[in-house]
Amino acid sequence: MGHAGWVGRHADTNGIPGLFVTQYKDMIRVTGPAFLVLSFLARLPAAMVPLGVITLVAAVTGSFATAGATAAAYGIGAALGGPAVGTFADRFGQRSAGLVAAILNALALAAIVVAVGVSAPSAFVMLAAAVAGLCTPQVGPLARVRWSALLSAAANPVPASAAQPVAASVRRSRLATAFSYEGAADELSYMAGPALVGVIAVLGFSWLPLVIAAVLTLLAAVPFALHRTAVAGSRAVSSREPLPMVPLSLLIVAMSGIGIVFGATQTGVTAFAEELGMPSAAGLIYAALGVGSAVAGLATAWLPARWTSLTRYGFSALALATGALALVLAPSTLAGVTAAMLAVGVVSAPYLIAVFALGSEVTPPSRAGTAMTLLGSGVVAGVALGAALAGRLADTYGHMGAFTVPLAAAILALATAFTFRVVTRPAHPTPAPA
Repeated sequence: MGHAGWVGRHADTNGIPGLFVTQYKDMIRVTGPAFLVLSFLARLPAAMVPLGVITLVAAVTGSFATAGATAAAYGIGAALGGPAVGTFADRFGQRSAGLVAAILNALALAAIVVAVGVSAPSAFVMLAAAVAGLCTPQVGPLARVRWSALLSAAANPVPASAAQPVAASVRRSRLATAFSYEGAADELSYMAGPALVGVIAVLGFSWLPLVIAAVLTLLAAVPFALHRTAVAGSRAVSSREPLPMVPLSLLIVAMSGIGIVFGATQTGVTAFAEELGMPSAAGLIYAALGVGSAVAGLATAWLPARWTSLTRYGFSALALATGALALVLAPSTLAGVTAAMLAVGVVSAPYLIAVFALGSEVTPPSRAGTAMTLLGSGVVAGVALGAALAGRLADTYGHMGAFTVPLAAAILALATAFTFRVVTRPAHPTPAPA
């Protein structure tokens, strides 16, 4: 797709809605619609497994402590395994990495079901869960790597000319649109996955969600790995460029910060629902965050292309802190807390999209898989930490104690954004007006 064609179509759109539709239509032309379907379906197993593990283990053993420990083993494995899968993808290509990870993940999920069914020792069940986490196919992070490669200057050459600044803004707009979709797909999968587990569990087959997750991994994650968009990795370790450790470390902290927000709000909402005497409302309240994030993620494509990823990061970090403050100040009513959760969701999606975009910009293409999965693991680790911290405070101070954790994490995220801007200022000059 030529630069002139892209700009021409954008010039012909009638306002923001037309621009929005055009951007996503052009994005689909790059990969084909099958890619979007596969990438979404391939995310669902990772969203289903944590609740699926808890449902199965608790139903068979009667111990929520064992069920929680098994789910924690899966989460730790996922946090540690993400960078490993990403590094493997960088070295041997996404096809090999995705195929191996998907097959091992499906086998590990089947092993959990079998082990629980034959009353194997809890340690073995936890080991199987940890292996399943380690081998999570990392669909979201690696899909972002593919978009970065497909929409890079190399994939979409533009002759050097006076229009070069415009070309840079167009590429930035393309990537922002793709990352907007990815953010929305992540949020929708993490709403649909647990909901699917709940619906299946009603049928009385506690083992079925994990079996479906394993089958779905083979039917969706394997084709995703083999899709034509798969990016080949560098096969020579010596030829790979080093990771930019300072900026990347700051971005990992940034992702851990929003992960803490997610984990702490889950715990805080659960405590709030218990205090109301409506424990079943917790899922619906938290869903407001997911809905807000998904809608805002798609709408991020409307932002002006001249806004750099660094600018978007700074403003979204400020907005995240504001949203977390609203959560603390909101009335302790069902409507008040739900509205505050919606506000946190609306600001969290642009934050995630901006940080992932910056990660792709500061990292050499040969290490993109490692960088994206490190950022994803930062979120996973943050969720676990946030849930643990908020749980302790909720036991002592109730839901308001838990809601102070997202605010502290959001302030950390804002401070990290400021530090990142100072550290990387020379690498991000202000672009010429588009």
